[in-house]
Amino acid sequence: MSKTWTRIAALVAGAATAGAAQAQAPSRAGTPGGFEVGAEVFDYSYRERFEGETVAFDDGALGGLRLDYVETIGSGLFLRARLSGATGSIDYRSPDPAGDVRLENVSQSVGQLELQIGLDFPLGGGATISPFTGIASRALVDESGGKVSKQGLAGYDRDIRYGYIPFGAALRVPLGGRGSAVTFSAQYDLVVHGTAESKFSGIDPALPDVKLDLDGGHGLEASIAYRMPLGRHAVSFGPFVRHWRLDRSKSFTLANPDDPTETLELFEPRNRTTEAGLRLTFAF
Repeated sequence: MSKTWTRIAALVAGAATAGAAQAQAPSRAGTPGGFEVGAEVFDYSYRERFEGETVAFDDGALGGLRLDYVETIGSGLFLRARLSGATGSIDYRSPDPAGDVRLENVSQSVGQLELQIGLDFPLGGGATISPFTGIASRALVDESGGKVSKQGLAGYDRDIRYGYIPFGAALRVPLGGRGSAVTFSAQYDLVVHGTAESKFSGIDPALPDVKLDLDGGHGLEASIAYRMPLGRHAVSFGPFVRHWRLDRSKSFTLANPDDPTETLELFEPRNRTTEAGLRLTFAF
């Protein structure tokens, strides 16, 4: 065989070997890119506290959808947009010596939008740790308007919205050699601004709607997700918990239109919310 044909054969063999190695190379370690859509169901628990006592209880079940999109940039850097929304019904209860005030089957909706930037760091053995931060917002709509307790007390609609900064990290650990992995994620959410609007005009058109500025708070979230390949796609499932604590809001003084000397101080008491449930997502 001539030297020319020997060189050609060597080049072909080298290209074939490189192609095979590339085909067998594992996918990008760390945060997977692309779209992910899923569903989540969770128990919802809300508590208001005033002067050291719990004065309001909201309990119920919500369910909804979640959509993620991750853009991997290179060198481990990624951008993520996350949108979730859920709806359901809750039962409201406020303790009273004469009999608890109750509103049942109150429609309630909650949604969150997060824009994150993060970086994957390899830990060895295919595992990665991925810290992230970003900007985010959360909104809650309580449709108590039209509900009346047996004591004759009327409910009213409330809109609560706040912005926060998430600080978190995700630990991704591969399981076996077929693309399965488990991800442990945790984040701290710093509330930086927000408002709570109470629509009293739904009770009496003569009453004003009152919007109060929130005075800070924070949230915590943790989840575990087991991811397994499904053809060219992947399915993930696992539990999660979210917890929010909001400080007492700014106050608003409401005057009696019939007697301006009579006033009422309105504010959102300190409160906490816990959401715990299960999530199932499909990546494509």
